[in-house]
Amino acid sequence: MNTAKDHYDQQLASIYNWMAGSSEASIKRNHDLLRQLGVNSSQGLAIDLGAGSGFQSIPLAELGFSVIAIDFCEALLSELRDRAGNLPIRTIHDHILSFSKYVEEQAQVVVCMGDTLTHLESLDSVQSLLLSVESVLATNGKFILTFRDYVSVEPQGTQRFMPVQSDESTILTCFLEYGEDVVEVYDLIYRKEGDRWVLSTSSYPKLRIDRNWMCDQLQKSEFEVVHNTVINGMICIVAEKL
Repeated sequence: MNTAKDHYDQQLASIYNWMAGSSEASIKRNHDLLRQLGVNSSQGLAIDLGAGSGFQSIPLAELGFSVIAIDFCEALLSELRDRAGNLPIRTIHDHILSFSKYVEEQAQVVVCMGDTLTHLESLDSVQSLLLSVESVLATNGKFILTFRDYVSVEPQGTQRFMPVQSDESTILTCFLEYGEDVVEVYDLIYRKEGDRWVLSTSSYPKLRIDRNWMCDQLQKSEFEVVHNTVINGMICIVAEKL
């Protein structure tokens, strides 16, 4: 069985930015979302867990933060560095569960966005991550989470096939297979090679994380949940450290 890291390294990294549509639009959208969620200009530290190619790290740096951007995919971090230019972003190639060993001062903001949280191996890993975030976050600092809602609705039959992105040479379709604790995500990529289409497939598990369970865990970890909503199928939670 593939891990999330295997799947990104072998299947998704090469098409990640294409899959998201316009990189510039994604950065602008996250810049606006961060402002909407109360992240204002600052000269403090922000930590981006699962930074990818920078859709959150770059807006955070543009808002004035010094950013630690950690991800398990070196190819995406390389794209982040190319895109960031002289912005104050430090990239770390490691698992997000190891992020705290790279932090030497308290952070004003920690973000874990874009469905990164569901890449963890278990709910115990989620709890471990929350404890690490609590340990590095300053009092009144914000912890911002987004993750896809795989709990409240379980698609059936052909509803489990989802078109993601396409152009004249590449087509990406996703298929979901629901288990009790995880969703197995199959990515089917067709690429045009000459006059024929070539298919590559890969899959990996994503955690099914209940929104109410997540809020309960945050409150047990001395956080106050100040924002809890769903935006386009993505759960969005903002918690402040007490």
